[in-house]
Amino acid sequence: MGATTQPASLVAALAALALGAGPSGCLWPEEDDALGSFCARLANADGPEYCVGANRSPADAWSQAEAHGDLPIEMWAELPRGTSMSELAASNETLDLWLGNVDKVVSYVRDEERNAESYGATLAGRLRFLLEYAAGQQTLLLEQEPVRAADRFIEAMSEKASAEKDPLLAALSADKQAMAAAQVVFARARDEAAPLQAEYASVVARFAAYRATEAAETAAYASLSREASRSALDELGGVEQAILAAVREASRAPDDLAVEIMTLSAQTQASAISFEESIAPHKEFLATHGAAMPDMSSGALRSLNAMLGYAQQRVARSDRTATALLGGVGLRRQALLAQKGDEGARAAIARARIEKASATFLAGAQARAAVVSAPPPVSERFGLPLLAERCGVLAALVQMRPLCEAAGSSWREAGCAALRGSFDAAAAELTTGVPRKIAAGLATLREKGMATALLDAVQARLDAGDVKGAAIAYDAAVRGAEGT
Repeated sequence: MGATTQPASLVAALAALALGAGPSGCLWPEEDDALGSFCARLANADGPEYCVGANRSPADAWSQAEAHGDLPIEMWAELPRGTSMSELAASNETLDLWLGNVDKVVSYVRDEERNAESYGATLAGRLRFLLEYAAGQQTLLLEQEPVRAADRFIEAMSEKASAEKDPLLAALSADKQAMAAAQVVFARARDEAAPLQAEYASVVARFAAYRATEAAETAAYASLSREASRSALDELGGVEQAILAAVREASRAPDDLAVEIMTLSAQTQASAISFEESIAPHKEFLATHGAAMPDMSSGALRSLNAMLGYAQQRVARSDRTATALLGGVGLRRQALLAQKGDEGARAAIARARIEKASATFLAGAQARAAVVSAPPPVSERFGLPLLAERCGVLAALVQMRPLCEAAGSSWREAGCAALRGSFDAAAAELTTGVPRKIAAGLATLREKGMATALLDAVQARLDAGDVKGAAIAYDAAVRGAEGT
């Protein structure tokens, strides 16, 4: 700059530094403001100022102000003691010293305290006044001494304003952009969850209707038990058919419901995984701002799992009841045969009814054998076998095996003959073939990049020995992967 006059106090302080003067352990007195000072005050109150010498840290002034009130706190750097604005404007060294102190103050508020309100108060308060006043003094000096000495000062002030203002604006803008991006993720998740919520409501309604039929189902089995206990020998075949029809119906409704539950569960898990992946880049921002992460699926999944568990337990109870009833019918048949007299007419009637029952049983047995011998259906895109329905047919066929091995099953002999060649194959496929097909299908779905959590759920059921449940979940996974 044009003038290089040094304030006497500053020259003395610098000389003391050079000579190593001062008390032991410190180069100058603790509160010495010969090189300037750091000041702070509560921004929202017209209170006292707390200043410490520039040989200390801005944190010391901040701590004193903070001890007397709440944020925000305004900070600034005062000129070296005894230095006027005109002297500051005329000296490169003094200006560099003061601007260095300004940098320390602003950096402390911005980088250490990281409080946006205090940062804004610092940039807009006394520090701004001092900078503008210094610029005004420089203008007066130039009017008295018309040289280009103002260039460096104006450049320094411009850079200072840009350097301190832009980060604040950028931080605010970045926060707004980050919040907007997170809101987009939440909005998309809500849109995707809307149809799932409607499907969930439908499943809940179907489950409530199914659960309401439990009393009627129990009553029907009780009625069949009473009918079997009163039936004559030639009527027991019809009772057995009625029991088999009842147990098939008791399994059909929950099977349909289980498929719907498994499908919705798979879709819900996929939606939750998609949301987790989408919101992951924003988790740190949300945590910083105290925003709680919403739970998009766990409640619905627990509810669906409870529904599925109830349906499976009820089917198992129905199977046990039907098995017990069929056993009771067999025992009654044996007792009636023992008591039967040699009456030709009744024997002829019994034979006719038995032949009719035998023909009906044969037709059903042939239909089941045809289903078992046919290959399972496959999916449209990947050509993977769909196994839930076939698993049900195989299980029903295996359950019929005791009927064909029980004593007095001559009227079923024709049908049993058609099925005997399928019993072992059905049992083997149910215990080995279906699990192997499911495992192969899971491997293919993993290669296609399907969500691991869904496939792991299928594998868990398979490992637990729940082949039918695994088949239902597997079919749901296949359809989900293909979007069908």
